[in-house]
Amino acid sequence: MDIVEALLKKEAYPEEVKHIKLFQTHISWVFLTGKYAYKVKKPVNFGFLDYSTLEKRRYFCFKEVELNKRLSPGIYLGVVPIKNNGGNITIDGRGKVIDYAVKMIEMPQERMMDKLLEEKKVSRKMVEKIACIISNFHQKAERSRDIDKFGKIEVIKNNTDENFAQTKDYIGHLITQHQYDAIFKYTDDFYRENKELFAERIKQGKICDCHGDLYSKNICITDNNIYIYDCIEFNERFRYSDTASDVAFLAMDLDFHNEKELSQHFISSYMDFSHDYNLPSILPFYKIYRAYVRGKVHAFQSNDETSRQYFDLSYSYIPERYKPRLFCIMGLTGTGKTTIAKELAKRLNSAVFHSDYVRKELLSLSPYKREFSSYNEGIYAPQITEKTYAEMVKRAKNALKQGQNVILDATYRKKEKRETLKREVAKLGIKPIFVETICKEKEIKERLRKREKKKTISDGRWEIYVKQKEEFEHLSKSEGVIIDTGRSPEGNISYLLNLIAEGN
Repeated sequence: MDIVEALLKKEAYPEEVKHIKLFQTHISWVFLTGKYAYKVKKPVNFGFLDYSTLEKRRYFCFKEVELNKRLSPGIYLGVVPIKNNGGNITIDGRGKVIDYAVKMIEMPQERMMDKLLEEKKVSRKMVEKIACIISNFHQKAERSRDIDKFGKIEVIKNNTDENFAQTKDYIGHLITQHQYDAIFKYTDDFYRENKELFAERIKQGKICDCHGDLYSKNICITDNNIYIYDCIEFNERFRYSDTASDVAFLAMDLDFHNEKELSQHFISSYMDFSHDYNLPSILPFYKIYRAYVRGKVHAFQSNDETSRQYFDLSYSYIPERYKPRLFCIMGLTGTGKTTIAKELAKRLNSAVFHSDYVRKELLSLSPYKREFSSYNEGIYAPQITEKTYAEMVKRAKNALKQGQNVILDATYRKKEKRETLKREVAKLGIKPIFVETICKEKEIKERLRKREKKKTISDGRWEIYVKQKEEFEHLSKSEGVIIDTGRSPEGNISYLLNLIAEGN
């Protein structure tokens, strides 16, 4: 009988047990018994973490209790032996010691912060209290010249280089080559461009014995207390760090749970309590680092979709100069969207997704088969249009993650569709450039007349233009730019390229 099997039985415990629930991570098993929780470390060695021997597991159990009493007093009770007496495995019983467990008070699972976030029950006041606790904790945390060394670039770079080395095998599966290269380049550039910033953080006393694993899964919010537990005990270089790294972890985690407003409130509250007013200069770097680490951890656990989401989040934080561009060329039928899209694509070497082509491909129709359905009917019925736009967004995101510039060529007559596009690509930290094409109606009518005689994927006709015009929601000045395609194509393309050069 192994330890896990034994500890799933009530008779293995020294006290009365109400229930036994098992939770596990890639490094430990946790047994909840109603009153107490017992945490057993797995005999694993990941290089950065080594629990491979009984003596090492014993040492790190005691270390865990010692460190976590800082933020969770009264929760960590001590270390208890797991013994084997002739095949009878018990906690703190008779026989030979075969392992150790950290004994804790069982906290209410329904009050774990990650659960509360899922239920939208985390308030600004809760976040403020956490910020205050963390600020006080950081102010009292141990500091020394030896700990200061962990704030030096060469030590931090060792951590980030290790992350990149350990995730190479996931390129093409969980993270694209472009994302990997872009985050790697940003990281190296940040070290090179911010040597004084890292030195200043050390000088200001911002390097200390932190928590190291500060995110919502390790926080319990009850009516009377907030418990922050399960800090890093297995490797000092992950715990000795800039206080900004702790703050970035929870801020990133709130972003991951789509609570960006709470994330910003946590950061600003922490700054108010700690008076760390140069925190914003280094916080993005640590948010990128923390999201990447979570992507790595979930990759190790084969949680593929969650891993991709974290890698996407890490990528979303890096500056736009490391990313491809997304143009959305939109407007009424006949206003010259496709001409502009094709010419711009040549200059930017872009992938182009035409709504007409995508629509017919989804319906297994020849792209050049003309469909003269009435407005909002047939293949242009609202439900098919919805699928077409969703597919275009999906293809755009995939191409952007590969490092390709992307151009979307579609009417986008409703602001709602444009907002959806913005929300989706914001997950990659990319802002689309909306370009509305316009033209005099006389020119539009002539273009549509000529189009009827050509082989084209567009089914646009004058009567469709008239119907579209009735409900078209034009771009506002704050949304994008408007170009008149009655002017020279070269002038319009130059104008759009200048927008990129100016950083718009």
